[in-house]
Amino acid sequence: MIRTLERRAYTGNLLFCKFTGNSGDSKPTTGIVTGSSFLEVDTGIEYLFDEVSGGWVAQNTGNGKTSVAGATVTLGSAVAYDGTEKTKSVSSVKIGASTLTVDTDYTIAGNTATEPGTYVMQIVGVGNYCGYKDVEWTLTKGSGGIVASPDTLSLEEDGDAGTSTITITGDGTAVSVSTSAADVATATIEDDTVTVTPVGAGSATITVTLAENEHYTGGTDTISVTVAAAENDGENDGE
Repeated sequence: MIRTLERRAYTGNLLFCKFTGNSGDSKPTTGIVTGSSFLEVDTGIEYLFDEVSGGWVAQNTGNGKTSVAGATVTLGSAVAYDGTEKTKSVSSVKIGASTLTVDTDYTIAGNTATEPGTYVMQIVGVGNYCGYKDVEWTLTKGSGGIVASPDTLSLEEDGDAGTSTITITGDGTAVSVSTSAADVATATIEDDTVTVTPVGAGSATITVTLAENEHYTGGTDTISVTVAAAENDGENDGE
């Protein structure tokens, strides 16, 4: 990000641009003319644009501080929502072969959050280091799930319905139920109870689905249903 842009008259009626930025800024790629310069405020290094090489050339050694803008940042383990504030850890910050020390060489800002989403933390140089580096990190949704118990039902054609109780992980409430064979068994759900009604002999799979929401992922579970043919009562319609 360019902090300021100043144009001034240059000897020979040429114009040059003087750009000023901190060590987290990229050197300009547009608006560059003969004699363009870029002052990196944090390091105190001034660069001039070299039209022959097409690059920026340092003109001094600056204040002796090293910018963390080009550091390699390794983040810690994943963090997931559970309703409390979470902190994304930083495993290491390296510049070349050197490993920097937190609170001595750099500080961390913006690495806490409560709601799932993508955030940006900032590694800020201190002491002998300067500048900053933005690093994206993610607070993932919590792991939601649904379990039906029992997960097998044996019913009889024209017989009583069977039930299974669901248990939900997370704060989801949007639960649906479906059947793989409506001519064998149908299913409905009310509160935490799935009611399976036999229709005809055969096998069917009842699937209960917990929808994903803003805080938790969803999940599914199945109930295996077997419906036996109704027993013949042994009576004859005629002699």
